[in-house]
Amino acid sequence: MSEPQSLERYTRHLEATGDWLVRSIEQGRGGSCAHFSPATGWSRPYPETTGYAIPTLLELGLRERALDVGRWLCSIQNEDGSWNGGLYPPKKTAKPSVFNTGQILDGLTALHRARAGVEFVDAAHRGARWLVSGMARNGLWAGGDYRASETPSYYSHVLWPMLETWRATGDDALREAAERGIATILARARGNGWFSRSGFTDEERAFTHTIAYTLRGLLECSRLLGAWDDIGAKTVPALERMLRKTELLHGRLPGELDCEWRAVGDYECLTGHAQTAINLLLWEERERDLRIVNGAAKLVDRVCATQTLRHPLAGLRGAVAGSWPIWGRYMTLRYPNWAAKYHCDALVALSMRLASEHARLTCASS
Repeated sequence: MSEPQSLERYTRHLEATGDWLVRSIEQGRGGSCAHFSPATGWSRPYPETTGYAIPTLLELGLRERALDVGRWLCSIQNEDGSWNGGLYPPKKTAKPSVFNTGQILDGLTALHRARAGVEFVDAAHRGARWLVSGMARNGLWAGGDYRASETPSYYSHVLWPMLETWRATGDDALREAAERGIATILARARGNGWFSRSGFTDEERAFTHTIAYTLRGLLECSRLLGAWDDIGAKTVPALERMLRKTELLHGRLPGELDCEWRAVGDYECLTGHAQTAINLLLWEERERDLRIVNGAAKLVDRVCATQTLRHPLAGLRGAVAGSWPIWGRYMTLRYPNWAAKYHCDALVALSMRLASEHARLTCASS
């Protein structure tokens, strides 16, 4: 496991990555730019990932930044409570997006928990009610996503913010709807831990990014419902697979995996690394197993190793690439804001866990 002195290095990476996230907001002039490309510069802002960057900004002590982007998101909410898909400003063909709306709820409910103002929970409630209005009987949505014919399993990452909104408002219709969706996704679990339809398409393969989305959504739903045995425990076979691969590959994971947990391609998805580290640490909160912490640390170390903390180009300084090598199939040649967001989250979670372990050992030896 990483030594306690690694905390100083993690702090440096956290500061640099957090600074990059702030620059993405400054360049977005409202929301956070979706990504930076050395060839084309900063993209337009992305409401979806701006939404779930809010809890990260709050964790980093950037309350005013979080409030600013929260107000911006409220200002672009549709009258029916939804938010559009894609970048902002939207194309004329843009439509309301289930997934994007769900991720924005994550940020607005975080602002509510931070006692930032009733307007944020009101906007979240309207968004959540819109989500419920479009649900099918199975608690998912009829439209699918991208090239998928059915709602992907990573929409557990929408059900989680719906439950956060339920907790904030007491609207039991949100809980009941989310529970139906959770049951449908859990029914897709295979004996080897794989969840069918975990990717962007109908193919039984997925980026580690969306695999981690699927597992995180279920883990958080389990927490909010107090239902580890019924929900959270169902993710453990997949988490064990990911941990084992991390150990065998010395802190790396393939960028894509198929339903037999075999690598697809020869690149890494750095976002998936950071997300998986977070998922492992959430699991470890129950298991208290330093082997799991070690796996998370290796994944975080791998992402840190790809970063440049001192670069004359501000868009690259502290950025996290989509793929490694950068020309891999996930977010090719781009540095997405969600990679930075999840890397910050993983650095915070790991640092806290290592600090607590160091304190425990110090107390035990005194």
